[in-house]
Amino acid sequence: MKKFFLMLAVAASAMSASAQEPKSGFADAKFWDNWYLGANLGVMSKATDQAVLKNLNPEFGLRFGKWFTPSVGLSAEGAFLFGNKAHGVQLTDPSLFHAAKFHLLGTLNFSNAFGGYTGSPRSFEVIGLAGIGFIHNFGTKKEQFNDSRIQLNMLSSKFGLDFAWNFGSEKEWQFYVEPAVTYALGGAKNGQKIQYNSNYANLELNVGVNYYFKTSNGTHHFLNITECDQREIDALNNTINSLRDKNAADQAKIAQLQAEIARLQKALRDCENKPAPEAPFEAPTIPSVFYNVNKSLITKQQAENVAVAAQILKNHPELKLNIKGYASPEGRAKKNQELSVRRANAVKDLLVKKYGIEESRITAEGCGTTKDKYETYENNRVAMLFFEK
Repeated sequence: MKKFFLMLAVAASAMSASAQEPKSGFADAKFWDNWYLGANLGVMSKATDQAVLKNLNPEFGLRFGKWFTPSVGLSAEGAFLFGNKAHGVQLTDPSLFHAAKFHLLGTLNFSNAFGGYTGSPRSFEVIGLAGIGFIHNFGTKKEQFNDSRIQLNMLSSKFGLDFAWNFGSEKEWQFYVEPAVTYALGGAKNGQKIQYNSNYANLELNVGVNYYFKTSNGTHHFLNITECDQREIDALNNTINSLRDKNAADQAKIAQLQAEIARLQKALRDCENKPAPEAPFEAPTIPSVFYNVNKSLITKQQAENVAVAAQILKNHPELKLNIKGYASPEGRAKKNQELSVRRANAVKDLLVKKYGIEESRITAEGCGTTKDKYETYENNRVAMLFFEK
């Protein structure tokens, strides 16, 4: 057993040396980061020459530690022994605490050392502990032994394994079961040299809980940062510089657009303060009045078109009517001119005399022939009505 724990100590030293040069770093790992505080309860018994389960002594301890990397750490542990029973005999005088011990322990997380750190603790981990300290007894019964097996103060060494379960929303809590062995290195016999001897060792079994304090990175543990290739860093810096240049250009463009917006808003306010322009006048569309050849008499059918014009004039007092009479191109020009005048006046007279439209609102004129208007002669024998404001 002694050789096994010595090999464990050597392995811990070797792993701590290689763990100082990881292939990935740990973000913002400061000195006050990755500390933890815990408490444990357990039992212990002399390792040899007795029935272990019949000579168990209860103990209570506190542990305070720090991880320098996810694999290597250091902790300080103090514990009180509530009994010092061996061979069925109580070896110390009655008191609340029969012994106290303190150890400075190097810690090695085998799960992270051999399996790599994944960025957060695993749910289950195996952690080795090894270190040196001292034990103080509060009273002895030397007369019960032929030689002095127990001294008031003894140099000691501890080796243990923590089978740990991490839990909590950020795995800030850790529960562990710890089998361990503690050696009395000196003081077990008068004049004895310092050595690891199982005859002067105690077996222990503890259960405990640790709480990991919050770190400066916002979690309760290490954060991984992978090493980057320098070419990747240069490419990222180039991208950042390009984005900065683009941002400056965008800011100038934004300022230009803001100035344009301000100009358009002012123009809009100016337009809102101006009176709205009058809508262009659109004259109502009404039928023309057609005549028979060489006639200026309005037939009954054509009189209906005059009635339409009369109704529009009554509904819109602001409107005026311009009547233009035409004749077809056959015949003499003078006669056609006179005929066009009569046709225009016929419409005016009907509007004034029959429908009571004020004569001042109506103008009538003869325009002669209409050879340039319609190819069909019948369509040229007409009086056209135009409304005006």
